[in-house]
Amino acid sequence: MNATVHERPAPRRPVPPAGRSLTPGRSLTFGRAAPGGVDVAVRLAGALAIAVALMGCAASSSSSPADAVPPPAASTSPSAAFPPLPPAAVDADFLLLGELHDNVEQHRLRLHWLETLADRHPFALALEQFDADRQEALDCARAEDTREAANPSTAPDLASRARRIAQAAGFAFDGWEWDLYRPAIELALRRGLPLVAANLSPADTTLVAKGSVPPAPPPPGWGAGETEAMRASIRQGHCGLLPERAVDAMAAAQRTRDDRIARALVEARERIGLPVVLLAGNGHLRRDIGVPLHLAALRPQARVVSIALLERPEAEDEGAAEAERSPFDLAVQTDAQPREDPCAALRERMQPRPRSADGR
Repeated sequence: MNATVHERPAPRRPVPPAGRSLTPGRSLTFGRAAPGGVDVAVRLAGALAIAVALMGCAASSSSSPADAVPPPAASTSPSAAFPPLPPAAVDADFLLLGELHDNVEQHRLRLHWLETLADRHPFALALEQFDADRQEALDCARAEDTREAANPSTAPDLASRARRIAQAAGFAFDGWEWDLYRPAIELALRRGLPLVAANLSPADTTLVAKGSVPPAPPPPGWGAGETEAMRASIRQGHCGLLPERAVDAMAAAQRTRDDRIARALVEARERIGLPVVLLAGNGHLRRDIGVPLHLAALRPQARVVSIALLERPEAEDEGAAEAERSPFDLAVQTDAQPREDPCAALRERMQPRPRSADGR
């Protein structure tokens, strides 16, 4: 693997930055548009429309996973090809591992890290793609899976088991590339690792964005600089196409999501008694405005390590890349994932449609 590692001078615990002002637009990956022109807001809306409502502990039926994306099997490359996890990450109470959602190489690297960490000690695995309010359904599905797996002659195959677990947790199969996330869930099943549903649900995210319910209060130390940094990230992540009223609404929703993720991680740590590893987009991992800031308020003494997985920039973009790396404890750069320009598709999607001859 061709990866470049950029580490901060020393690992540090999350300390609220007491109103520290940031240059707008420093985060280039926060809330970035997904490939194919489907940005985060559109993906959440789609997830809301297709979410499977599970009642009780009955597991839902599974279907065959799509084959459009090659699964990021960790065994395809020797371990020497992957940069190692730093010692601080191995010993963290909360280890936050980022991603660009469609980058196959990053998923492979992260899966290798998870396998390596599981060889060292057990941990709970939390996913941004799982809805926190589905934790009970997830636990029920996991208990049923354990009972079925006890009889290998009749148990479903591992891929089908992983898909059923994801369905219980609210995974949006039409919004995320399932084959990129399936190996991590399979790892949890193979290694007996607890799974944690971490994110605010799409329905609740929409309610916050619409102003129907209040957003989470800002954590201690949140000031004008953090507010503008969040707004700048939302603007940049949506190609500068959002009206300001939408920027404010989405910034409030994003801060509420980070708060919910942090609370889910703390609840899991207390309930399970194991370190917790979060898999999430890089924007959630920012120490200045993301999950680490909320964790600092909830558990000030906890050892928190955030590792962003970024794409290697062109030489002329190195200055912007340095700003992109700065909000994290560690930034690992991989080769870029070939993709169409998501801004072009988003721009087309947001253009007003011409009226018909009858004025409709």
